[in-house]
Amino acid sequence: MKFQNLKLSQRTKLKSGKIVSEEIAKTWNSKKDWVEISCPVCNKGEFISAFEKNSFQYVECNHCKTLYAKNRPNQIELKNWFTKSESVKYWEGELLAKSAGSRDAKIVEPRSQWIFDSLAEYTTTSMEQKVNYLDISFFGKMLNQKVADKSNNFNIISAGITSEEETYTSKSINVNSLENLNDLSKFKNMDVVVAFDVFDRVESVHHLVKSLEKVIKPGGLLFATCPVSTGFEIQTLWDKSPSILPPDKLNFPSVNGLINLFNNSNAWSLLELSTPGMFDVELVKTELSSKTDLKLPRAINALLAGINKQGEGLFTEFLQSQRLSSFARIVLKHKNEKIF
Repeated sequence: MKFQNLKLSQRTKLKSGKIVSEEIAKTWNSKKDWVEISCPVCNKGEFISAFEKNSFQYVECNHCKTLYAKNRPNQIELKNWFTKSESVKYWEGELLAKSAGSRDAKIVEPRSQWIFDSLAEYTTTSMEQKVNYLDISFFGKMLNQKVADKSNNFNIISAGITSEEETYTSKSINVNSLENLNDLSKFKNMDVVVAFDVFDRVESVHHLVKSLEKVIKPGGLLFATCPVSTGFEIQTLWDKSPSILPPDKLNFPSVNGLINLFNNSNAWSLLELSTPGMFDVELVKTELSSKTDLKLPRAINALLAGINKQGEGLFTEFLQSQRLSSFARIVLKHKNEKIF
């Protein structure tokens, strides 16, 4: 799995890529149970072919420019992959276990603070009030524990499809794992829903967001993260991007596609959509230096060939300010008015 703001060694990336590609070939030698989808963001069916990666055919939506795998394993097969595959076991051993301290400092703690700060800014919820909190993220255990440690008033449900075997000492956390992300009907009256690394794996972001209208209370918040197709790293490297590693990342929504999806809804207010990704420039530079046959536009070569650390930092800030990094974070508020 690729976690934003965590850098992996080249050896780890090469080994993981080899394990994934070999297991995909073995697991999905036959694709008879795969499903074919329309654009997961705008739900339109017109597209142009983009490229193939590990036998997954990616296309680009003609309407919103979302990049996605048009044919893919069904939800049951994907759950089996994320809970039982050798590839995921390798990642849990090599990345999740060995980088726990770094992930806590660089990802888990900032995300927990983002959630608490957003609750304080966008709602009237007091930290002394009970908060019904649902996490449908992949591999969300560390964040759930962090949130529970920061407040005794959160009733937390860990419901991601990878949460089945999770155990917690905190009495405020209950595990109620989903079988798939297409059906959230068993959950109601949530103040907060967290969906990290979910938009990139569901069959339909459009359907998921619609379903969450019945899950989140009016005035409640939805937090989400996902990679985006319109970021500098994805647009520059395209099929050579190390971030595109199916079946981990199947959807790369465009920023405008997401904005239009949320703004066209009568149920949601878009409070935040930012792209705080930090490593777009570094990832492109690494690929350019390690792959001598990589063909990039001359302007990109000229830009990156002479850029120093200060310039790299300034360029990264520019990409972030223009929503041109390849990783997005999102806050939506379920509108207070009753929806008819």
